[in-house]
Amino acid sequence: MKVLLVVIDAASPRVVGPAVQTGRLPVLQRLADAGAMHRAISIFPSITPAATSSIITGEYPSRSGITGASWYDEARGEVAYYGDDFWVVAREGFGSFVRDFLVRLNGDRLTAPTLFELVERGGGRRAACLNYLVYRGVHEHRARVPTPLAFLPGVPRTQTIHGPSTFCLGDFVATHTVRGRKLKDKGGLFHRFGMDDASTGALLCQLAEDRALPDFTVAYFADNDYRSHEVGPHGALPVLERVDRMLGDAFEAAGGLESFLEETCVIVTSDHGHCEILPEEEQAVIRLDQLLQEFQQATFGRPWQAADDVMLCPNMRAAQIYVQSPTVVRVGAIVRRLLSEPRVDQVLWCRRLTSSELPGYAVATSRGRLEFWRADAGATPRAHDEFGTKWTWQGDPAVLGLELEGGVLCAPDYPNLFERIAGALDSRNSGEIWVTAKPGCEFEVPGGTAHVGGASHGALHTLDSDSLLIVSGPPGLLDTRQPFRSVDVAPLCAKLLGVPVRYGVGDPRV
Repeated sequence: MKVLLVVIDAASPRVVGPAVQTGRLPVLQRLADAGAMHRAISIFPSITPAATSSIITGEYPSRSGITGASWYDEARGEVAYYGDDFWVVAREGFGSFVRDFLVRLNGDRLTAPTLFELVERGGGRRAACLNYLVYRGVHEHRARVPTPLAFLPGVPRTQTIHGPSTFCLGDFVATHTVRGRKLKDKGGLFHRFGMDDASTGALLCQLAEDRALPDFTVAYFADNDYRSHEVGPHGALPVLERVDRMLGDAFEAAGGLESFLEETCVIVTSDHGHCEILPEEEQAVIRLDQLLQEFQQATFGRPWQAADDVMLCPNMRAAQIYVQSPTVVRVGAIVRRLLSEPRVDQVLWCRRLTSSELPGYAVATSRGRLEFWRADAGATPRAHDEFGTKWTWQGDPAVLGLELEGGVLCAPDYPNLFERIAGALDSRNSGEIWVTAKPGCEFEVPGGTAHVGGASHGALHTLDSDSLLIVSGPPGLLDTRQPFRSVDVAPLCAKLLGVPVRYGVGDPRV
């Protein structure tokens, strides 16, 4: 059985579901009818670099090493930044950005093996990456920096990178040729250097037509996220309709969907959802630097200075706050200041910062505070989550909207809350404090711009976290009565491919 994994950035079930039912996405409807459609719970932070890493590795940030869109890399003494804000990139230099994207994101920053590596490492199986951002594999490739970037100061002309055997990364890498020409559509600056949906769709269609799809293929469609930021997830539905048509073209090129499904399981998913942002800037934007102005702030993208108190690393509707000399008093003061802003939803930190090295995590809201930890070290569990991990806590779970149903923790507004918080805060590069915004609001710091009147993501809320999942393959492969997480996508693919991985589908995470 082959596997085609289609990742449509930011495709929300609350948009796709009705569109499928009303016939606006006929190809996805046929895939759902041939299998099952469900929702998947994203990781935290629910933001593209971290979420796409979790999909392809099956790991939370604590093991994948990719802690968000921006974080402080303590070992290097620098900020890792993978946002799309032009001015931040320009200030840091395009040379640094290109090297960070091509080499470091898929190099030592990524600390878990990808499915590309696992599929091809044993030999005998082949994998393909079509514009997916997290591509590390076992084959060496020479990436060519597109001409408009190559002439900028500090930008390397070429880079040696590692990916799967079939590797198409926009204008940077194209390993496969069809009838003597490179496998890519329009590229250049206006098409994100060949990393837009039209390019991915053309690549997939050409590989399908030539019967050149290998055992495992990942095709990434990013445009829906860009458009959703501008007009909201419902307004971006025409982008999803175009992706639907591209998938239909690829299946027809391969001889029809029914024929294609005879030997290939198709999995369609997304990395996160989207939360609408209020149209008025005064209501929507939380200026984090102003909120914490009493604390000396490090310059974003620069190393710590001796006088700095905090470093702010924004992740849209979430943010990491690094504290240079964390004490109980200083952490407490920062938490109180954050909670003085009524548009702040939650403030998160590890309990060891404020409770004498105790294990576990703390969450504070305007309604109160809850501390929780895994009940695997002699503690008596009070409940378990939907995936079987046992937890205990002190405080009122109602402050986080948590409910107990037959001894199982449920949080309608914050799905799989405990595991997702642990999966972020346990990262070696996690900020001392995380903060999330209430629905409708987004954080902004100098050098970045909030998506006022559009949509955004990054937080723990279900609007940010619900992801699309369609599985068309062997009957019974997806049980829609059971919860599913984005970290279960890789184990599901591995199961179909017969590749051993660390966790199975639905396994509790430690």
